[in-house]
Amino acid sequence: MILLAALGFYGCDNIFGTKDNSTTEEIFEEGRIDPTLEQTDGYAALTPFWGDFDAPTDVYVGFDGFVYVTDAEGVHVLDRADLSPRRTIELPGAVGVTQDRLLNVYVTARYDTVVSELPGERGEQTWNLPAIYKIKNLNGAGEITYVDTLIHPFSDNSRGTTALEQFRLDRSRPDNDELVEFTGVGVLRDNNIYVSRRGPRNNLNVIEAPDNTVLEFVQELENGEPTSKMDNSNQFQALNPGTPSLTSAINLSDITTFANPPQRDVFPENRNFLMSQGASNQNIAFRVLQVNVVETPSGTEFQPNQAFLERDTSSTSGFLYEEGKFEDPAGLAIAGDQTNYIFVIDRAQHKLYQFKPNGEEGIDPPPAAVDRTRNLIVSFGEQGNGPRQFNSPSGVAYFDEIVYVADTGNNRIARYKLTTDFE
Repeated sequence: MILLAALGFYGCDNIFGTKDNSTTEEIFEEGRIDPTLEQTDGYAALTPFWGDFDAPTDVYVGFDGFVYVTDAEGVHVLDRADLSPRRTIELPGAVGVTQDRLLNVYVTARYDTVVSELPGERGEQTWNLPAIYKIKNLNGAGEITYVDTLIHPFSDNSRGTTALEQFRLDRSRPDNDELVEFTGVGVLRDNNIYVSRRGPRNNLNVIEAPDNTVLEFVQELENGEPTSKMDNSNQFQALNPGTPSLTSAINLSDITTFANPPQRDVFPENRNFLMSQGASNQNIAFRVLQVNVVETPSGTEFQPNQAFLERDTSSTSGFLYEEGKFEDPAGLAIAGDQTNYIFVIDRAQHKLYQFKPNGEEGIDPPPAAVDRTRNLIVSFGEQGNGPRQFNSPSGVAYFDEIVYVADTGNNRIARYKLTTDFE
């Protein structure tokens, strides 16, 4: 069902100032800079934040420039200036969202499906299963169309046979399929997608793929031509589902790639990805990992990014690959501009981390910095509801020098900009 939710009852003049005064067009479009933070080096809040969400789980700014937000209600579409009505699609259990270069939107959520003729005396049952929705025209360009719905375990080819697909459709099992989750989705240059999955069954001595893994979906071919339907071409079983390493996949909470907006003409051709590992009750030294996908004569290899281990402490005091750095990373983003910044949201620490593409925390020192040899650390956050505080955040996005945070416990989307980016 499609709902239209009205914007807040604030007049534009009251929020942004009038166009007749000295308020710049940039501030009118993006929001007012928090006056208490304007003179600090780091990320300044662009207020007012966007509210009226129900525990937002993810945020993404698409190639079309619209903002997509998932929460307990479903997926919302917003204009970046927040001056037009929101469009909402109800999708229970929505936790992740992205968009491909053809402007199809992918949402990881849940799907109720009736499964008949189950083995034994189980008969016909309704199951709530993880799913990925592929949606066309969510931005209003035409009639909204559900192009494809990829449902676990029937669409991800992890089992191989009908019997294997059905044997975990049994609620008496501690590893039944309702306990499996799709947690994140990232798009590749060729509009194929990666999906992060987690669940209770991770036995490496069986035919089926472990629940904790990354899936790749490609466009189905018909007469040699790609269609809009998606097919699971691979499950990355080389990623260890239970033993921490630089290529493990334990309780995956998110995934992202290097093909991100606002890039339009030049995209990285690599198929590498960044993923985050939850399982806060488990000892995992490196919870955010970059995996390089390399084609070799013997097949595809998944190689760790060893360069992140080369930590130059003369440049910064923080690193992406720093043992114990994160507690519960829940959201990832890679800037699609020349900065290639890496952003990590840590739900347990209520914090936004920012790293350079070499894994060093911070940004290049600004021209006025006293020490021009060391990065300026701009990561921030603590628990609360202030302009630089969060409450169990779980999603992050970047577009046109603005960082967006899905601040779950505060029911809002917070926005920030580096003070060094203001002219």
